[in-house]
Parts: sequence; structure tokens; C-alpha cells
Amino acid sequence: MGVVEQGLHGLAPGGRTGQAVVRRCCCALLLLFCTGGALAAPGALAHKRVLLLSAYDYGRAGVAAYTRTYVESMTAAGLAGENVMVEHLNLNKADDPVQRARMRELLLLRYNQSGGARADLIVVLQQPALDYLLAELAPLTHGTPVLAISTSGLPLPAGSSPLVWQQKSNVDFAGTLAQAMALFPSTRQIVVAVGASESDQMFKREMQQAALPWQNMVEVRYLDQLNLAQMREAVTRLPAGTLLVAANVSRDADGAIVRPVQFAGELARLASVPVFGMYNTNVGQGVLGGSVLHIDDAARQMAKLSMALLDGQLPGPPGALLAPSPTVAMYDWQLLQHWNADIGTLPPQTVFVNQTPTLWVQHRVAVLSTGAVFLLMATLLSALLLQRRRLQRAEREARESEQRFRILVEHAPDAILVYDLDLDLFIDANSGAERLTGMSRERLLASRPLDLYCEEQPEGHSLAAMLRENLQRVMQGDSLHVERNVRRADGVMLLCEVHMVRLPMAGRHLVRGGIIDITERRRSEQELLGYRDHLEELVQQRTAALSVAVTEAESANRAKSVFLANMSHELRTPLNSVIGFSQMMASSAGMAEEEKSRLAMINRAGHHLLTLINDILELSKIEAGRMQLQSGPVELDSLLDEVLAMMRVKAAERGIALQRQTSGLPPLVTLDGAKLRQVLLNLLSNALKFIERGSVTLALHCQAAGEQILLAFAVQDTGSGIGKEDLERIFEPFVQTDIALGHTGTGLGLTISRQFVRLMGGELQVESQLGQGSVFRFTLRVDSVAVTAPALPAPGLPERLPPGQRGSAVLLVDDDANSRQLLRDLLTPMGVELQEAVDGRQARTMLETHRYDLVLSDWRMPQMDGLALTRWLRGQPLAVQPRLVIMSASAFEEEKQEALAGGADAFLRKPIEQQQLFALIGQQLLLHCEQVAARAQPARQDQLQAEMAQLDPRQRQALLHAVRALDLRRSAIVLADVATQLPQLAACIGAMLGDHQYPQLCQWLVQEPGADQSQDAPS
Repeated sequence: MGVVEQGLHGLAPGGRTGQAVVRRCCCALLLLFCTGGALAAPGALAHKRVLLLSAYDYGRAGVAAYTRTYVESMTAAGLAGENVMVEHLNLNKADDPVQRARMRELLLLRYNQSGGARADLIVVLQQPALDYLLAELAPLTHGTPVLAISTSGLPLPAGSSPLVWQQKSNVDFAGTLAQAMALFPSTRQIVVAVGASESDQMFKREMQQAALPWQNMVEVRYLDQLNLAQMREAVTRLPAGTLLVAANVSRDADGAIVRPVQFAGELARLASVPVFGMYNTNVGQGVLGGSVLHIDDAARQMAKLSMALLDGQLPGPPGALLAPSPTVAMYDWQLLQHWNADIGTLPPQTVFVNQTPTLWVQHRVAVLSTGAVFLLMATLLSALLLQRRRLQRAEREARESEQRFRILVEHAPDAILVYDLDLDLFIDANSGAERLTGMSRERLLASRPLDLYCEEQPEGHSLAAMLRENLQRVMQGDSLHVERNVRRADGVMLLCEVHMVRLPMAGRHLVRGGIIDITERRRSEQELLGYRDHLEELVQQRTAALSVAVTEAESANRAKSVFLANMSHELRTPLNSVIGFSQMMASSAGMAEEEKSRLAMINRAGHHLLTLINDILELSKIEAGRMQLQSGPVELDSLLDEVLAMMRVKAAERGIALQRQTSGLPPLVTLDGAKLRQVLLNLLSNALKFIERGSVTLALHCQAAGEQILLAFAVQDTGSGIGKEDLERIFEPFVQTDIALGHTGTGLGLTISRQFVRLMGGELQVESQLGQGSVFRFTLRVDSVAVTAPALPAPGLPERLPPGQRGSAVLLVDDDANSRQLLRDLLTPMGVELQEAVDGRQARTMLETHRYDLVLSDWRMPQMDGLALTRWLRGQPLAVQPRLVIMSASAFEEEKQEALAGGADAFLRKPIEQQQLFALIGQQLLLHCEQVAARAQPARQDQLQAEMAQLDPRQRQALLHAVRALDLRRSAIVLADVATQLPQLAACIGAMLGDHQYPQLCQWLVQEPGADQSQDAPS
């Protein structure tokens, strides 16, 4: 059993020389100064006790070095030597149960709380010491933190103290192998000397893991199956091209115990190959080196951690693993030279031992001493020569300085006077003083300051008292600037600025005074102050006027916005009834064709009026800077077909050819499709408006421009052209050329188009000559996208809901009777239970007593508007809130966003389109409406065949192309064109699209006109 060691007593067997004691004390002092306050223990920690348990016996060099450095560091940090207690447990030899029991009793008796020597911190070295502490000395760990060094890092047994922090043994096998292979790249075999004990085998497992990257390059052999004698013999017979790694050997295969550090040194002396070690204690003792653990540095690190723990600073969560101690590359310089190793492959921070000093290092003291003597003698000689030259130069500079000073003073713009306080006279003056005072130099040198100053001074105090006080301050070292009234010899009074400063001169009291006439400057400053005050007054007046103008402009802008909003509402509200009822009546089965044609005219007139209103509102948005892009995926091919289809009827009526030219169209691009469509429609409409015959061509040419695509649009006509004087005016609002005066329109189309093109990043330009037509061009840069465009629903009007989906309760809130009538006629046939309210207050009363699935509310109503109703409804604690749609005749996007932010589920803009209304109701109530193409009278098969024969070939091909591509949106556009001439045929084709009869419709369209269609005509 080991014995208790207190302080530094008995750390190693045998005596120590005085040199070792001095070196140890120096190390302790160096540690104290380097760590400073980091390891300095407060007075409260001086009485703390630390118990260090070593797993093995005396004589192990590595353990002894670690223990010695740790104890020195702790005592240097402020702990008393008797409070650092060391116990060597000798667990590798103490196998007798009786002996282990007596050792346990002695340790518990010595360090338990009742004995008075209980430790405040326990530090254990090696895994066996930790196992023994937790198994045999568990009472010592109750409430006491434990730092376990060089352990396996495995989880502790159940029931162990939670205040245990482990630090795994940090042996850098991987770094040592990498450095060894770099030094000796021709190595074929690596032999590892490792023991058979549990701790030795732990090292072996780590070595095996580190050797995995080299297993295909070299052979790795371990000596743990041999006894000590066999290891010695094996090491002596290692062939060339072999490296020996002296790992940890504490017990051989026969159970013989050995001290690892000493045995590693013995193997190094026996080996005829390079030997690499794991600890710094072996380097320089036969071991070449390696990425070793510096035991002293690791001990100092643990001492610093111990002091922090004693001070209450936990190193981490209880039970956590501590960061391993760093390793250092350390090598024996002489052995590197002996083995002819390439030192350049080692890391830059490598530490070398046994390095032979150079010739300069051996004799540098003598060389430096001799050189210092010669340098001193040369310095003295040079100093004498330099001093002589300095004296000569000083005399010359003094004479030059006096002359220079006299010239500077004489020709200075200021009046300079030197006053002697002891004589109470001026003793020097320059020509500037003569000019300022109007006195000669002789008269000035016979005068005093009181002779120059007037009795009345700016401060209003006694002149003699002020002069005495100022001179006293100057003599104390102050530099003064004062203003004085100076009287010239002719009696004229001048306002002057006087600067006084003390002149240093031994035994005399001199003051230098500089006088500057500031009479004119002060007069100019007064004038500038007057100008400044006047300017500030003017600025305030202009600012007030500008503020009034800004306020008036803001008021006018707000009044304009309110006017446009009110006019939009007042104009769009009756249009809701005009367009809605005309659409509903046109779908009636009992309506004659002539009446339907007239209703279509009413509907087109309503849409035209709506277009004019929208143009004015768009222009207002552009001027107010509220217009924003709504970019998304757009199929250019479909968009061009849609625009041309909308213009084709108008072109056909006037006998004008409508052409399309495209090249390099991408599938999809990202841009604002609505604004681009409106620009193209405006340009085509203008072109068709001012042409009598000929053609209008819509051209689009696309080409790649880096990661983007360049779209070049052009609309060209063969019309009458535009005069040079009108080329710029045509883009101004409400401006029409002389040629356009006979045509309808607001004069806003080109203005809006130019603003939209600029918003999309382009510029609309025009080229035209009278009698030769016009070309409008613009270019856009867009991004290409690889997604498919969503298909629009098939054309047709919802007729009714399926029986299982009828009966939804809908509340209609609108103060306009015509709007309620229109929505009532549209919604009642669908199968919903509709109730009406004339304003928000009545709707609120109905919502309090009835439950509704959907609320359709107008925005602007008396008593309570739709937005207020929405906010009230969303604030009610209802289990199920009804869906709510706000309707408004306003065309501003801001109102839509305000409605959605207020709690509305959707926003419906008037005039209301039937398809949009039914689609929105189906979306909100999750209903599926049964659709038909239109309420048309059944047509006879022969009549449909006759109308099919009359179908324009271009319309037939366009419709066939759209159906084959399943492009329902393009189909709807073509059918709208067909419906103007062949309404029954359009209704029949729409019904087939609604029933998804795509193959039959394609076969029907493919047949030539006049062929037998009896097999394929829809029934």
C-alpha cells in the first residue's frame, strides 16, 4: 500500500541536488508570473484541500513528473503545501484482498469528514484509480468533485457520484504515425511495443484505430503477446525499413510488472531502428520523438482547472468529458541527424532537444564584448567630433536666427511691441507698430501701455486694473486675446485685437504684444449679421409658403383619389346591372336571335364603358406611383393567340388582314401578363382604328441574352401614318392626332401603354411616316421558367348544384336593389337558400339570429359598410365562422388588400362576371357546379353540319390546335369569336368541352367540310 504524501515531501525516492531544487523553484515562479491572476487563489481558497490518488507505486517517471508539476502549480497558486495530499495506491501489485481492505480503511479514516482532513477536490490518475475510488472509497466522493485524468472515458457505473469529470488519455498515435511516415517514407513495417494489462490494451485499440489509414501501405505488428525478455529480443532483431513505436507497457503477457517510461527507454537503447514514443520524458533518452504528450504542460493545465473548480467554476455539465491535453511535436535533433531524416517534413512548431549549438552560440559572448569595446571607443570619438561641429553650427545659427527674427518682426503685418514689466516701458517695436500708432520708434520706446489705450474700453472696467490683471495672468504662462480701444497719435480711436504672451528670458519679465486693427472687420461682421438675419427671415417666409403649397398639393391629391374612388363606385355600380342582366338574358332559351344580338350590343357597350373607366383609373394609379408589377409564368404563344383572337372580329369586319410573326418563342417566361396583354391590345386597337385597308402585323422575336431572354415586340400597320409633329404628342394623356379626331376613345391608350412598358423595364418607341404606316416597338428582358401553365376551366355557365350540395345558406348584403335583383336571379336557380339585407346593420341583426354558410356583402353601404360588418363578424366568438366575400365597384388594388386584411375570405369586383361569381362561390363553399355551354335551344343535326361547313378554316385549325393541346383558355377565346357568327355551333362545341368529349370533338373538327358527319356529330 502506498503512503500519504503531503506537499512536496517524498514525491520521488532518494535525494535531490541543489540545482534540481533551484530549477523547481524557478519553474514555480515562472508559472506564477505567466498565469498571473488566472491561477492566483483568493484568500478563501488557501485552506482548501486536494487529494491526488495515483494508481501505481513510486518510481514511475511519467507519473512522478505529472505529480510533481501538479503539486508545484497548486502551491504556487496559493494552496498550502500540507493541503495538497498525494497517495500512491500501488494497484498494479496490491492484489491481496486483506491488504486492499486495510488500505481502504486507512484511507477512509484519514480523509473522511470526521477525521478533519476531508478533501475539497479529488484528482485521480489512470482508470484503475478511478475504479477503486468509486468502488472502495465511495464515501469520499459524496458532495466532493472528482477530476479523473487519463481514463477510458466510458460511462460511470450506476450509483456513482455525479460530480465526476473525466479526461481521456490523449496519446496522439495518428499524429505520431503521420510524422513517422513523413520522416521515413520507405518504411515497410511498424512494430508497436504494448503491454497486456487493461490500460495497455486500451492503448492498443487506439493504436489500431489510428493505423487504419496505413494498413495497405505498411505492416503493423504488436508485441503484447510476448513477455519482457521476448520483447527485448524482438526489438534487437528488427530489420531495416522498420519503425518501433514504444507505446505503454506496464505488464507483459506473463503478468510481470514494469514501469512504462523506463522500459520504453530500455527498448530504445536496444533497437537498431528509429524509435517513436508517446511522452516527452523519453525524448532525448534514446527515443527519436513523435507527437507526444507534454506531461508538465498537462499537469499545469489540470492545476488551473482544479483551482477554478475549487473557486466554484464547474468545467462543464456534471459527468461531461473534459477537453484532452494538447500534444506537441518533439524530436531529438541528434537522432534525426543520425537517421538522416528529412526535418523539413515536420510541423513548423516542432520542439527539438539535444540540438548542437552553432559556432556563433558558443563564442557570441566574446565576440559581442570585443565588438562593444570597439563600438564604444568609436562612439566617444564620434561624439567629440560631433560636439565640436555642433558648437560651430550653434553659433552660426544663433547669428542667423537673430537676423531672421529681426526681419520677421520688422516686416510682420501685426504691430509688435515688447514690454518690460520691471521698467514699465516698451523696449522694442517694429515698423507695424509705428504705422498703427502714428508714433516714431523713439517715442514708442519711451511710452507705456496706458499711453496707448483709451480710457473707455469694451469691457467697461478700469483700464489700470484690467492691465494689471492681464499682465499677471500672462506671467503665469497664459496666452491672452483681448480687445482694446487704441488711440493714435492724431487722436483717432481704433478697435484692436491684442495678443499677449510671455517671453522667456532669465532674470527679466518681458511680455510680447501683437496688435491688429479689427475696426473694418468688425464693421463687416455687423453688416454680415444684418444680411444673415434678413436671409433667415426670407428663408422662413419661403418655407412657410412652400409648406402651404405642399399641404395644398397633398389635399388636392387626396381629393383627386377620393373623387376617382367615388366616381369609380358610382359608374361601375350601374354597369354591374347592365352587364350582368345582359349576360343573363342572352342565355335565356326563349330569347330570339335578334334580341340576343341587341343584348350583345348592350353588353359590348357596357364593357367599352368599363374599359374607359379602367383607363382613367390606370392613368391615375400611374401618376400616383401606385402601379406595381404582378409577375408570373406566362405562355407567350397562348397570349399572342388570345390577343389576336380578341382583335380578329374587328379586323374581319373592316376587311383588314391580321398577321402574326414569331421566332424563338420559349415555353414560359416570367412577366406581368395582364399588363403585356393590355399593351398589345391597345397597340393593335390603335392600328386597326387608323387603317382603311392592308394589314396589321404583330411580331415577336426572342433571343437569349445571358441567363435572360430578350423579347422584341413590334406592331406594324399599313395605315395613314403619323406626322412628325405628332410623334411625341401621341403619348400625352387625352391627346389625339388630327387623323384620330373622328374616332372614339379617351386618348389614354398609348399613355398607359408607355407607362406599362416602362414599368416592365422597356421603352415604347414609334416609327412612322405619313402615308406609309407606323411601327410601335418595345423590348423586354425576362426570365425563362420550366413549368407548365395552368389550364383554365372549360367555358360554360353553371346551371345548378347537384342534389347533394344544394341548400347552402347565403346572406346577400347590398343597398342597391338592382344589384340584389341581379344576384338573386343568378343564385336562386343554383339551389342555394338566399336571404337579403339592405345594409350592414340589418345584416348584423340577421347574423346574430341565423347561421349562414356564405355572406356576400357590398363595401359601401349606409349605416354600416361591408368592411365594418366583416370586422364585427370576425370578432364574434362563433364556433364556425361563415365564409365572407366583399363586393365593391372600386377598381383600386388597395381596397382589395384592405378587405382581405380586415378578415374577408375573398374580394369580388363589380361589374360581376357570372363565371367568376360561380367559380368563387364554388371555391368558398367547396361545391362543384354542373355546367352547360349555354341555355340554347337544341339544334338539329343537319343545321349543326351546315354551320360546321361555314366555320372559317382558320378558326377550325385554331380550335383543333387548342383542343389537342387541352388548352381550354385558347378554346374559349376561339369560341367567343365563333359565337358572334355561329352561336349555336359555339354552344354545341362548348357543351362537348364541358363533357370532356375531346376525342369526338377532334375527329369532328378534322373532317373536311361537306363530309359525312353523322357518325361523329354530338347528340
